[in-house]
Amino acid sequence: MLTIDDIKKLIAKDETRTLELKRTTGELHKGMEAACAFLNSDGGWLMFGIAPSLKIIGQNVTDNTRQEVANALRKIEPAIDVEVKYIELPEKPDYYVIAIYFDSNNFRNGPYSFDGRAFYKVESTTALMPRQMYEERLKLCNPQRFSWENTPNPEITVDDIDTELLYQTLHDGIGSRRIHASAMTLQDPAKIMLKLGVARRDGMILNAANVLFGKEPTLLHTQCKIRLARFEGIDKREFRDQTVCEGNLFEQYDAVMDFCLKHLNLSGRMDSKFRQDTLTVPYEAIKEATINMLCHRSWNAENTTPSLAIYDDRIVFQNPGAFPPGTTWQDFVDDQIGSLPANPTIANVFYRRGTMEAWGRGIGLIMKSCREQGLPAPEIRVVAPFVNLTIRFRNADTPSHTPSDGGSTPSHKDMHPKSNFTSPQDKVFEFCKSPKSIAEIAAMLGVNDRRWVRKKYIVPFIGTRLQMTIPDKPNSQNQKYKTISSSSEREESSYL
Repeated sequence: MLTIDDIKKLIAKDETRTLELKRTTGELHKGMEAACAFLNSDGGWLMFGIAPSLKIIGQNVTDNTRQEVANALRKIEPAIDVEVKYIELPEKPDYYVIAIYFDSNNFRNGPYSFDGRAFYKVESTTALMPRQMYEERLKLCNPQRFSWENTPNPEITVDDIDTELLYQTLHDGIGSRRIHASAMTLQDPAKIMLKLGVARRDGMILNAANVLFGKEPTLLHTQCKIRLARFEGIDKREFRDQTVCEGNLFEQYDAVMDFCLKHLNLSGRMDSKFRQDTLTVPYEAIKEATINMLCHRSWNAENTTPSLAIYDDRIVFQNPGAFPPGTTWQDFVDDQIGSLPANPTIANVFYRRGTMEAWGRGIGLIMKSCREQGLPAPEIRVVAPFVNLTIRFRNADTPSHTPSDGGSTPSHKDMHPKSNFTSPQDKVFEFCKSPKSIAEIAAMLGVNDRRWVRKKYIVPFIGTRLQMTIPDKPNSQNQKYKTISSSSEREESSYL
């Protein structure tokens, strides 16, 4: 039972994010706005009968007072059931402190509104809830009804879908043993989309299908794009390279990986008699950060898109969205919490294709791979409406110093010379002047996904720029690839 001594302890540090104090119920309307904010934030106490000086003065309570409080509570939607406590002051008979505790309920029934408007807490102040936050809360309380990705879209037809990509996803999923082999008999694109969860049994195609498999997804969803940039130096004043990928999510994934392979230098060390090459940032970290951008982004705002920016000292992944309410990024490290994808349908397709894991290990893998490569711990910041992930390069924060030989201090540009823009594909052609295996090519690129390397850098160029050393056994474990360096070799290869 709440006592006056308990109240003295609660108000000892003045108003906080979870405590709102009012002198009398003459401020009942403002008090209920704060109550709505508690419900939409972390919960808290609302008390009447406390002076601004934090002195407990109480107020006279009549039947009319109790009715006014009850009527004000009825204006909160969805309806709530709370206990209003009236604590009498020992030295002032008939004077009470009115105390009400509002539980946030982990946002399951929100967003709450009072008198038709929604509020939330910003530190100790009460503020109107922004529209985007309100829509996100609607989605959280009823994900099936308000999910953007699962919304049927009558404008999407099978003609808008890249059926070759659809078949390849099905084939890869079976190969990854995440789709049952019996699905191999499926030929109808509509049935494959149903199998992957991006279409309904009534034939309606979901928004998720367009952004995953659309031929030109931005025609219907202009936010389905990603911006990529390489800046000169450590700020955004000068571009070295930039592009915008407006393809579907699988095309965006390939575009990000290609861009990073192009602009993140390879460094090597001799391990026994073999050279071990690694990217400036671990491939595993790039892969997981990219998947997070594509699977956990918010789709509700058409004017916000993900972006990747590479500077001389860091790489920054910026994604529209937020962590689930009541959680922080630390909760997803070391398996403290399971997977909570913002777009479970999209994430499920990535998982079933074999591109991502399903257990919320992305952030932990990013941290682990950077630590193993000796990089500073990645930084994660939420700056609404974006989540920013920054990975700094090794020794990026080391200050310049005067050399002991009396020479001049190297300039920032001397420490980070301009790249010659050699593309990953050109690196492969140069590397394969002598026959190389898929494993050797992947190691040269600093990539551990051999299947992706084969798909991106080998198969499209067989017969034109590359040839197999064992052409009659294309799947041989001893297969190697060699650059076709002359027109005669190219002609010969075309007959193999």
